[in-house]
Amino acid sequence: MQPSTNNDSGIPNEFELIARLSELESAKNIAENIAAGNTILTGIGDDAAVVSTPASQMLMTTDAIVDGVHFRSADERWFDIGWKCAVSNLSDIAAMGGVPDYALVTLGVPPGASVKTYADFYDGMNAAFAEFGGAIVGGDVVSCPTMFVNIALTGHPSTDSLGEPTTMRRTEAQPGDLVCVTGPLGSSAGGFEALLRGDPNPSSDILIERHYHPSPRIEVGSKLVASGVRCAMDISDGLVGDLEKIAKSSRVNITIEMMNIPLATELISMFGSGAIELALSGGEDYELVFTASKPLVDNLVANKIGLTVIGSVDFSESPCGQVKIIDVNGDLYEPVRKGWDHLNV
Repeated sequence: MQPSTNNDSGIPNEFELIARLSELESAKNIAENIAAGNTILTGIGDDAAVVSTPASQMLMTTDAIVDGVHFRSADERWFDIGWKCAVSNLSDIAAMGGVPDYALVTLGVPPGASVKTYADFYDGMNAAFAEFGGAIVGGDVVSCPTMFVNIALTGHPSTDSLGEPTTMRRTEAQPGDLVCVTGPLGSSAGGFEALLRGDPNPSSDILIERHYHPSPRIEVGSKLVASGVRCAMDISDGLVGDLEKIAKSSRVNITIEMMNIPLATELISMFGSGAIELALSGGEDYELVFTASKPLVDNLVANKIGLTVIGSVDFSESPCGQVKIIDVNGDLYEPVRKGWDHLNV
């Protein structure tokens, strides 16, 4: 027999929590989806969801967050945590130039967890999916000493200029390409530093908001694919570290002009010369970094797709490739750190 719900604490048993989460898992979105296009055939309530795929190719990604590593439960900003957890997965789909479809959510529930915690968390996830696409169609709940959340998200490719499903890959950077980013960098890391400082002011408030509420570049990713871009990734672990992944995958060298990296005014206001380090290695901005030929970049600019050229791609004699950063004086610059490494923190 399962223990009954403790009405004073709001702590449910497993099946009561699942039943409550089923009410929260995009029930309205699923109903609207079924009515509009019948892509979700069976949602929450069976052993598996049943969906019809909108394309012959499927994108699949997954991401996990753990209390004490990726967020602090003591902050009790559950809506924000849910939003950011969804965005980290949505951004992976954006990096491929794809369109998000369906999400499965696995929760690790510690003793004493309340329903309100997960209600707020699901509200945050659902808000992100409602704004950028996708819907939660199921998942799992397990007991765990430490709270964790894992989202598995599927999507489908956007189409190129010929109407063919196409994705962007890390392996497609070519010598002669320009390196571009879709927006300012370092704001999320600056927001985290502002939280640690605890010194409220207009600039820190803006950076903190960008830390908690980043936006995945779903629409921009689709436009890049349609325009002919074939190499991109999202900036989740830091600009330098992520560019090193492209350099290695494409077997090229990448040179970055440090003075061209876009920085938010608020970041410069708060951190001065230290702002560039946050931009180089901070991560979680979820902007896209991509490479493309100069004529293609010129065409993107002419079509008013926001971008900043920050460097170039060159031939590499090494199969691993490398990333070089050039400072304002033309000298090589070595960042304090290159980015986030989940196994070396």
